Amino acid sequence: MTPKKSPVHMISNRNLILKITLFILMTSIIFILLSSVLLKHKALDDLAEDDALKTSELIFETMNTRMQEGWAKDDLTKIINRLEFIREDLKVKSYRSPKVEEILGVHQADKLIVENDLLIQKAMAGEKQFQIQEDGSIRYLYPMKVSAECITCHYNTQIGDVNGVLDISYPPSQIKISLDSMTFYFIIFFIITMLIFFYIFFLIIDIKMVKPIVTLTKQISEVSNGKDFNKEVFLKTNISEMKLLQVSFNKLLKTINKYYNQLLHSIYFHKLTALPNIIKLEQDLAKQSLNSLVIINIDDFKTINYFYGTKVGDEIIKKLAKLLLQATSNAGVLYKLHGDEFAILLDKNIEYDYWEKLIDEVKRYKFLYDESTIRVTISIGIAYDEKEKIIDKVTATVRQAINENKSIKVFDESLLLEDVHTSHIQWTKNIEVALENNQIVPFFQPIKDAKTDEIIKYETLARLEKNGEIFTPDMFIDISKKSKQYDEFTRAMIRNSFEYFQDKENISFSINFSIDDIQNHKTTEVLFEYLDKFDIGDRFIVELLETEEFEDFDIINNFIQKLKTYKVKIAIDDFGSGYSNFAYIGNLQIDFLKLDSSLIENIHTNTDSYKVVKNINSFAHDMGLETIAEKVHCEEIEVLLKKLGVDYLQGYHIGKPKDSIL
Repeated sequence: MTPKKSPVHMISNRNLILKITLFILMTSIIFILLSSVLLKHKALDDLAEDDALKTSELIFETMNTRMQEGWAKDDLTKIINRLEFIREDLKVKSYRSPKVEEILGVHQADKLIVENDLLIQKAMAGEKQFQIQEDGSIRYLYPMKVSAECITCHYNTQIGDVNGVLDISYPPSQIKISLDSMTFYFIIFFIITMLIFFYIFFLIIDIKMVKPIVTLTKQISEVSNGKDFNKEVFLKTNISEMKLLQVSFNKLLKTINKYYNQLLHSIYFHKLTALPNIIKLEQDLAKQSLNSLVIINIDDFKTINYFYGTKVGDEIIKKLAKLLLQATSNAGVLYKLHGDEFAILLDKNIEYDYWEKLIDEVKRYKFLYDESTIRVTISIGIAYDEKEKIIDKVTATVRQAINENKSIKVFDESLLLEDVHTSHIQWTKNIEVALENNQIVPFFQPIKDAKTDEIIKYETLARLEKNGEIFTPDMFIDISKKSKQYDEFTRAMIRNSFEYFQDKENISFSINFSIDDIQNHKTTEVLFEYLDKFDIGDRFIVELLETEEFEDFDIINNFIQKLKTYKVKIAIDDFGSGYSNFAYIGNLQIDFLKLDSSLIENIHTNTDSYKVVKNINSFAHDMGLETIAEKVHCEEIEVLLKKLGVDYLQGYHIGKPKDSIL
């Protein structure tokens, strides 16, 4: 099972470009936002650290100056307290190093803080410490190192040693606000810039690429829906690829238009003559409610093709088309129909004399070929002011003209009943349906023993059933041969007859076989298959149709020899009808001679028929054969045949064919 494909979501070029633009814009904005946050934090850290360093150095230098002047710890504390007012929420503390404590003593509260603060300890080791605390405030620990001036008082130290740590902290509100403002304005500026940039970018793409593509698409759709292949596409663009696309599409349109016109011409016009054909005729007929039509048929055109070849036939068609086109230009539109027929859709009803003159003109025209002159005659069928099925009506009319050997015939409603061709087509369909639905049914005509008056044999006769009505072979048997349905017809009779008689003990039955049946391998194969299947060969009779001359004696003899292995009896049907050959009677293993009905039906009134039947009957008995008389239609004939010693009697007087036996 083929997996079901999910529907494809379609999107226009403009929407696609817009989505791509918005995606790039949003990606850029997100990127700049993330970058701004990172940059802001980095800038805040650097600025805060630098600010803290400068503040610490200022405080240190102030304290250092005062210490050189001999100020004590309490004095310095006061200065520190005063310095705290130079910046809002500034807090300053100082802690002594161990060497300073050796000289100036230990401050227990400070010492306890130092012991519990890792950052102060690191600063005591000479490392500057910068920290942004959880509440956002800044803490900076500045190591106060010994300079040359400090040695005077701090005699136990060296230049570069840490005398103490200056611990300052304050909120970076001003820096943060400045950075936040700067970042905010930068982002706004960036977004506005990007919006303008991408809007301009979208407009350029839309104008230069999307709009030409949309225009091209619309024009392609218009051409496709309107089927106007003459309309060219024009794009307002200076992009080389788009111009190339425009040129290529217009070339494609021209190519399509060329082949489209050729296709239309081939559909509506006859290739050989360039005349409008039957399809065009049907279209033109539909434009009017009433039409008058003429069909011209070339008489015996098949013979011309046979003797001169189809190339000569084609040349005659072309020359005749030119002749008719000139001769009938004032009558109407000339069309070329199938095979050997032309048609004229009349502009007006034209007198009978006009068509007689046309026939004479064609008859006088010399079609020259290889130093030979070919004469052509035509038959014409005409129908005036018809509403419907005018082609069928005129076709039937011209066929009837040909059958009646007339040059011109005008349509009459009675012609529809006489149209043999239409009848043949219908019967071909009837036979086909009957074969498909097993409606080929056997009827049985009784054959009476002339000595005992018992019915011991039946001849199976073919019938065709249609809608409950029974049709005899004279209605369809010849048509079945022409339509190549006859062989299957015979095989159906074999199957149905054997199936019917399989359980009819002591009753014999016969089926007619022609030379064609014997020579048809499939038919004889079915016959022997059913002889094997039902094993009733001793009750079966094959009636060979003697009306057909036995040209291939070996084929017939081999067929009879094989039948004899099944104990089948052989009868010659219609003996005495015209092809009777007494010579082969002794060479074939014949069991019965069926006397032709033409000899029997008048035997009681015609002495010649009486003598012929008497002699044939005597000959048959001398050869050890039995005789069967057909068409016994009255008591008088039955009595007469019994006196002549005919063995079996068959005819309406004995019994009519029925769909079951007596």
